[in-house]
Amino acid sequence: MKISKSDYYRNEFDIEYRPPAALQLGVGLGLVEYIPYQIRDSFVSLLSLLRPKSSSAPKRRTFPIDDLSDRLDPSTEEKREFWQKDFGVIMTHDVDTQEGYEFGLSQFVEMERAEDMVSTYNLVPSSSEYKLDTDLVASLLKDGFDIGMHGLHHDGRFAFLSEEEQRARIISAARHARELSIPSVGYRAPWLHRTKQMIRYLTEASFDWDSSFPDTDDSTIGYASTGSRTIFPFYPLYKEGDSWKYSPVIEIPVSMPQDWTLLYYYKLSEESMLRVWKKKMEYIKSQGGLATFILHPDQEDFGHPKHHKAYRTLLKIIKEADPELMTCSDLARRWKKKFPPRD
Repeated sequence: MKISKSDYYRNEFDIEYRPPAALQLGVGLGLVEYIPYQIRDSFVSLLSLLRPKSSSAPKRRTFPIDDLSDRLDPSTEEKREFWQKDFGVIMTHDVDTQEGYEFGLSQFVEMERAEDMVSTYNLVPSSSEYKLDTDLVASLLKDGFDIGMHGLHHDGRFAFLSEEEQRARIISAARHARELSIPSVGYRAPWLHRTKQMIRYLTEASFDWDSSFPDTDDSTIGYASTGSRTIFPFYPLYKEGDSWKYSPVIEIPVSMPQDWTLLYYYKLSEESMLRVWKKKMEYIKSQGGLATFILHPDQEDFGHPKHHKAYRTLLKIIKEADPELMTCSDLARRWKKKFPPRD
């Protein structure tokens, strides 16, 4: 099949992911997991700031807005008509640590219930820090919240594994999701560390949705200046033999800057973070797109009690913008019905 320019950029075919060797050594030895959470993100942030910067190298993506894929896609106008309101919003939470699972998650749920909102919680099914409680998962699903698999482990090793090991992890994550009776099986790569084979393995494992591609990423180590350059869901491509095929897995791009990025990479105050989020969301609303957030309930991120007031404010800002609120699984079901997967 002939790949369109919009698909070329959406699938990041112009980019080779290159996590640095120092990171590979650190995760290989398990050093990242042993750094106390109080300094873990600051340490990784320091590595980001110290990464080599070439003034001659062209910047592959612009941040915080890069919509080249949408401008090249003739179906963008049709996608804008998907929403029942002017635009859509999905709030997602990646639960990385024991503190996030045992404390932050319930606090986020309480704050969201107060605003009559539900969100998607991406849980690590085989975590070194916490063990999934099937009753908790069932309770969240019963109350309308959504559950995705945040990889299999959160050890940072996925991008450095062999292709067969990557596949085995994804297959195992899908099995865990089905054992938990999660009706719509979704995925988010730990650390947003994607690989060129990941979509093929997600397709083989029959995942319904993935949300691992940012629209534009300025900070992730080894993935800085990457992104799908779109604020709309899409069907990603994977290679089967010598041919490219559209996956039936819906890709839900992360179109809002992560709390981690703003807290540790840009070192913004809460007030500045709220302004950034509001401005980007206003842009997405003007384009009729989808604003997908990642906020972590972990202590080192927005799950710390000192940030709860700001999170409540963010939820109110979202409600005032009057979007169509949904979860990843809701979006996947409706999108596939409106725009069936392509052969």
